[in-house]
Amino acid sequence: MNQITSKDNKGVKEYGKLAKSRSFREETGWFVLETVKLVQEALDSGVEILRLYATPVLAQAHPELVEKARAAGAECSLISPELEGKMTQTGNSRGCFAVCKRLDKLHHIDKIGKKGRFLFLNGLQDNGNVGTILRTAEALGADGVILSRDCCDLFALKTLRAAMGSAFRVSVYRSENPKEDLLALSRDFITCAAVVDQDACPVTQMKFGDSAVLVIGNEGNGLPEDIAGCCRVRVTIPMAGKAESLNAAMAAGILTWEMLRPPFLQP
Repeated sequence: MNQITSKDNKGVKEYGKLAKSRSFREETGWFVLETVKLVQEALDSGVEILRLYATPVLAQAHPELVEKARAAGAECSLISPELEGKMTQTGNSRGCFAVCKRLDKLHHIDKIGKKGRFLFLNGLQDNGNVGTILRTAEALGADGVILSRDCCDLFALKTLRAAMGSAFRVSVYRSENPKEDLLALSRDFITCAAVVDQDACPVTQMKFGDSAVLVIGNEGNGLPEDIAGCCRVRVTIPMAGKAESLNAAMAAGILTWEMLRPPFLQP
């Protein structure tokens, strides 16, 4: 394997830029990963690994990962422990880094049929929340996740770390105009605006059926009124105590569980 020790190496500098810049990721069509688990998840999901960087300790501990990446066409290089410290964006890389080709994941919203249960994330800015919601969507069996144009980047490292591989497997759609798209979806789906409003329908009483879209708003501001107004129903999580709201990912988990609750658990 090729050995790299300089932080001025072209590939190393490119890795850092990809990790930090959404525009550079979009320009190149590449993204980056850290940790053995995420790289393994990517390989298992058919993601094309362009370059793999590993410390000698990592390469010795996981020769099968290096060989699998090499067999799939990746350029594999050894890096020094000192360089690992400069490359890591998380402080917990465990000596494994990869540059990957972006999957053609962001389908246009008109690719959605007329049936299924989806999450619509409007304006979420926290990568960890978006990644956690993707993971929840896969775990509970959602048919896909829709991201508004102003959501954070699906291919940001923090999003991918929080999703723990789910970002490679969940169907993801892009909404360029949330108001128009929600009005169009409302013709075939029960579109549900998640709000903090005691007059809204308690989610525990909501009958979602087989065609539903659950709309989750921004972490700080929730759903704008003009977006909520495009939905057919407003739903809320009944809460005791003095808490006014929940973290977006936590709220999405509760709401998604109610929407996708298995038939044998229905009240």
